[in-house]
Amino acid sequence: MRSCSESIYFIKVTNAEKLLTLLKENSPYLPANCKSVISELEMTISIIKTQNATIHQKKQLYSDAVENLKRIFIKRDDAIRKRLSCIGAFIKEHFGKTSQEALLISDFISQIRGANRIHNVGNSSIENNINQAYLSYTAQIQLFTTIITYLKELKNNYNPLDETLSVSALKAIQEEAVSANDTVITTYSEFLLLKNNRAKTCIRLSGLAQEIKSCIKTIPNIRRTESRLIKSLKI
Repeated sequence: MRSCSESIYFIKVTNAEKLLTLLKENSPYLPANCKSVISELEMTISIIKTQNATIHQKKQLYSDAVENLKRIFIKRDDAIRKRLSCIGAFIKEHFGKTSQEALLISDFISQIRGANRIHNVGNSSIENNINQAYLSYTAQIQLFTTIITYLKELKNNYNPLDETLSVSALKAIQEEAVSANDTVITTYSEFLLLKNNRAKTCIRLSGLAQEIKSCIKTIPNIRRTESRLIKSLKI
């Protein structure tokens, strides 16, 4: 469903409220069938206002979820990306740069860094970008899980002094990343559903405005200036 910008929704609601005010001022001249449409118009305006507020809140929750995911992967002092280099360095120092263990861990790390490019899809739709980003982070988490499993199999041969590199600490941030990634896609899906519902409500608002304008044409007692103003309001 084609969506409008927030400014367009604001203009539509503002004009609908102007229309409602004019109709109430001329209510004595309006037939009964027109008044029922006006009642629905007022209710629809209220619904869209509530939807606007809910969408604004959900959008903020989505932004916060994205920021949290970035912090877990990149921005925090103990972020996953920052731990990868430390893990690789420990394995190389402990087993040797050309050891099977070092080469395997290096390959996993390279795959994780490569998986980050999956969501870079240029001018695709926002929905497609977000889905691609979700798949990208999912792929990185799966590879990170593979690293954790491998390190666990090394047992006492993997014993870094840095507690943030321990298997238990890595497992904890892996679980945090899974939850954060799921929160991003869930929150965005809810945000998109709210926007689609508002678009449907706005279509009904436009339909009601058109019904009212058609009704006004048949009423002779409304002043010409007010009639023109009603007809000029774009909803």
